[in-house]
Amino acid sequence: MFYLKKVLEEHGKISVGVVGAGIMGTSLVSQLEIIDNFMPQVQSSRKIESVLESFNKAGILKEKIKITNELDEALRYIEQGYYIATTNNEIPAKFTDCVVDCTGDTEAGAQISLWAIESKTDIVTLNVEMDATIGAYLKILADEAGIIYTGSSGDEPGAIIELFEFLKTTGFDILVLGKGKNNKLNNYAIPDELCDEAISRGLNPRMLTSFVDGTNTMTELNAVCNATGFVPDTRGCHCFTTSPKEIAKDIDLKEYGGMLNSYGIVDFAMGIAPGVFAIVRAKSDVIKSEMKYLSMGDGPNFAIYRPYHLTSIEVPNSIIRAVVLRDSSIVSIGAPVAETIAIAKKDLKAGDFIDGIGGYSVFGQLEKAEIQKKENLLPIGLIVGNVRLRRNVKKGQALSYEDVILDENSVIVKLRREQDKKFILT
Repeated sequence: MFYLKKVLEEHGKISVGVVGAGIMGTSLVSQLEIIDNFMPQVQSSRKIESVLESFNKAGILKEKIKITNELDEALRYIEQGYYIATTNNEIPAKFTDCVVDCTGDTEAGAQISLWAIESKTDIVTLNVEMDATIGAYLKILADEAGIIYTGSSGDEPGAIIELFEFLKTTGFDILVLGKGKNNKLNNYAIPDELCDEAISRGLNPRMLTSFVDGTNTMTELNAVCNATGFVPDTRGCHCFTTSPKEIAKDIDLKEYGGMLNSYGIVDFAMGIAPGVFAIVRAKSDVIKSEMKYLSMGDGPNFAIYRPYHLTSIEVPNSIIRAVVLRDSSIVSIGAPVAETIAIAKKDLKAGDFIDGIGGYSVFGQLEKAEIQKKENLLPIGLIVGNVRLRRNVKKGQALSYEDVILDENSVIVKLRREQDKKFILT
């Protein structure tokens, strides 16, 4: 019992760097500050005021905080036991035991990960947008550097994988993996329409837009695909409407009255947020009978439903697994099997610059990697910096690499080029 707590006590203090001071980053700093043997030693954000507010909310005294963007100075203060507030993301990535990426920015996440790999700092990322784009390659680089690269417990992909591991270990056939949709779905939502709601919820309008337009759900399921080998049943998934008690009945093959073409797939549903689920089948009549006895349904398919995910509150478990146990909570197991591709939100004109996730130009849809490769479709996570259209793209059309001029100075674009060389699908 209490295995993670025990191994943490035996290991001793873990110094953590947190990048981002939004809801997730701020919550994580407070969580780490109250848990024995953790120290949120460095936090970075675009605005130093946000970091200082985060430290203040965590109860960290002003006299224990040093503000600096200089590497040498930061290292000296860290050695003296101070907390560091900075706008330089390189500091938390280089001078802690583990860096946690809470940015949701694909370009920032790529650079943070590279710095961490160079410095042999373990990486826990909540940045599923980046992970869906280059996570498979970062795993290779991390392995070569002898560090751990991992997604996090608490985020929905991590919560799904916990179900997946449990069910694999207990001998079930796993048919479907999925999550509830926490917001309404409108693929064509733009920040202007959601600004007031975002402010009232303490969110950046672009972040809320990425939730509402479905991109965030797609990248989360993308991470699950690459960690399990499951794929979307159709481009963008089906988006079911169900309830916790009806999941297994509502999500099934066409031949049984459902919408699915096959099993071994991921999807999402309205009506079961903030939970995650797996649909399974028992391998023996004895187990099927026991599942029925346990009020899990009549079978043959059973839904295993977890009604919550606690985002940053669960991150410390992933940090312990990474730093102490040298294990990942969720990570790509090889070549990507799915991609989150860019779909036009409006008619786009040749010569125009377009923005990426959570913006006005595109939203993301999950697609099988083999189709993405065959059609040369553009992963949405690569739309960073100055991206210009070569030709017109109609609303609702998937963008291809030929449609755009990417920013080749971008870190994530460079890493994606290397990933594509590494995993050539034949």
